Amino acid sequence: MEKPRACKTISDLKVGDRIQREYTVSDADVLAFAQISGDFNPVHFDDDYAATTIFGRRIAHGMISVAKFSGIFGMDMPGLGTLWLSQEVRFNKPVFIGEPYLAVAEVSQLDRKRATIDTWVEDKSGVKVLEGTGVVIPISEYSRARALIIKT
Repeated sequence: MEKPRACKTISDLKVGDRIQREYTVSDADVLAFAQISGDFNPVHFDDDYAATTIFGRRIAHGMISVAKFSGIFGMDMPGLGTLWLSQEVRFNKPVFIGEPYLAVAEVSQLDRKRATIDTWVEDKSGVKVLEGTGVVIPISEYSRARALIIKT
């Protein structure tokens, strides 16, 4: 099992901090998400059906892309101990199976305990196919110190 790569408190974060992760949604990802969510809409699975839609071909579930931010928040920024409080999202364009995308998270606001993080996904041309804003509570100084004690 992979371990978080970061463990940042609110005081470690700065407005403008940014992280990005490349990804591609596979057929296996779509099937796994459908099994978890129960969404077996044919636009995700049936080439013939999908060809008749406004997309012209099969698309990935939009929430697969949103889930990429769970990995970013929990593993990288802020990392270990992060609580994801809310996420606003707008789906601007579809995410196609087998194409490359870039998930980007950038700190836009900080208060005493919470970080507001702008989130978006770009296609290979730099077009934002998804945009939103997440709010997280990073690990506290106390919890981080306790985690480091337990780890050693």
